[in-house]
Amino acid sequence: MPPATGREPRTGVAAVAAPTGAQRSYRDGLGRALRPGRSSGSRTLECCAPAPAHSRLIRLHRHSLFHLLLVGGTNGERERLAFAFHRGSPLERGPFVPLDAGRDEDRLRCALEHALSAVTCERVDNPLRESEGGTLFLDRVSHLSLATQHVLLRVLAGLPAAVAGPCFSRLAVGSDEPPEDAAAAGRFHPALFDILDKIRVELRTGAPAGAR
Repeated sequence: MPPATGREPRTGVAAVAAPTGAQRSYRDGLGRALRPGRSSGSRTLECCAPAPAHSRLIRLHRHSLFHLLLVGGTNGERERLAFAFHRGSPLERGPFVPLDAGRDEDRLRCALEHALSAVTCERVDNPLRESEGGTLFLDRVSHLSLATQHVLLRVLAGLPAAVAGPCFSRLAVGSDEPPEDAAAAGRFHPALFDILDKIRVELRTGAPAGAR
């Protein structure tokens, strides 16, 4: 799983204690995603060929589960590119679950809060359960309320130990504005931006603006 705090090195070795029950659940979900024969998504998504610059970036990070930040472009362009990263990652046989921060905030926050409290979320449309062992794509992330951003930050900072039950193995987020601008305006949590800004791709409509 990606490093859980801000500007950490992207690679490294750390001593690991014996896994807790929550850690085993998270690890087992990832293992199920990597088994042959698993469905590659919760719904059908047409995947157009990514731009050459994006294809190179996908190949460069094909073994990585770092969080993914897509900035600019259209909603559809961000979702298709997130799906291309998913298909080029170790999670390709796991689900790809897209959410919109404006439309789906209530059910996302419900699932996140239950994951932190170790109480099972009874919602049928629990996005953490749907994306277990795969990629959760959250578009228009800067539109989340600050309260939901705080809960998301707590989940990401505590993975996998702090989360009970099923959860995504990778989070990809899209934004129609630079999150650092939203943070400067007081609408986006700076610590959340630091956690999400691991692999960043900037788009213009119809063409890549840059990637790193």
